[in-house]
Amino acid sequence: MFKLFNNSKYKDDNEAITALMRITSMGFGDEQDFKKENMLSVIGDIEKEFQNTTNPRLVYWLGIAWRNFTAWHIRGDERKGNLDKAISYFNKAFGLSKNTLPVQLPLEKRHNAEYLDQIDIAGELGHMLVDDAPIRDLDRAEKALKFVFDNTKEYEPCLCSYAELFYKRGNYLKSAEIGLNISDRCAISPEWKDSPPPAPLGIVGSAYRALAKQAKKEGNNDVAIIYFEKMKKLKIATENDLKILDKLKNQPAK
Repeated sequence: MFKLFNNSKYKDDNEAITALMRITSMGFGDEQDFKKENMLSVIGDIEKEFQNTTNPRLVYWLGIAWRNFTAWHIRGDERKGNLDKAISYFNKAFGLSKNTLPVQLPLEKRHNAEYLDQIDIAGELGHMLVDDAPIRDLDRAEKALKFVFDNTKEYEPCLCSYAELFYKRGNYLKSAEIGLNISDRCAISPEWKDSPPPAPLGIVGSAYRALAKQAKKEGNNDVAIIYFEKMKKLKIATENDLKILDKLKNQPAK
């Protein structure tokens, strides 16, 4: 989309996207680009000039800009308003992407700032709605992250937030189930299998630990032992977990 009025700072969508990438992405911009005043100026100019855009990439990068601006420059109660702007842009971008972007890019184009797919947008949206406390909305996050979970058999980092979502609800079994699923995805993924991230099994460990603690509190030591043994088998048990397991196994029978 080309801009036709004379006072435009950006000749088209791609130039505006490049400007947003420069102020938000290490490797694109420099120290001056990331300064608070400059970021606000660039974001404000682009919001004004492209307020009616239907380009999902441009809208997505406005979301990234507000997210990163807030993370780098804003503290306290002011964060919520800016994070709400990021969420609004991600939500709009996801809607616009339905008929314009692929659900998932080919492997060689994934996780590359030059390209974008529906999974990228949904992942950013869901991740923020789980991880950022001022705007947390687990129901909205679940819809976005379920879209990612259901539309790829690959590991996506945002899926850790999907497992975390159920942990925050206290549904530890579901959290562990998803954590194991995405860990299995890592093991067969051409992108991740050689260097699997620890996060998926870390979430499984947290879920099993919570279930063991719950069972122990209720006097169901046999059940607690099962979950500690699961952690031991997966090699995610801490030293303290192993101590508790040993203690439970050596308790005299009642």
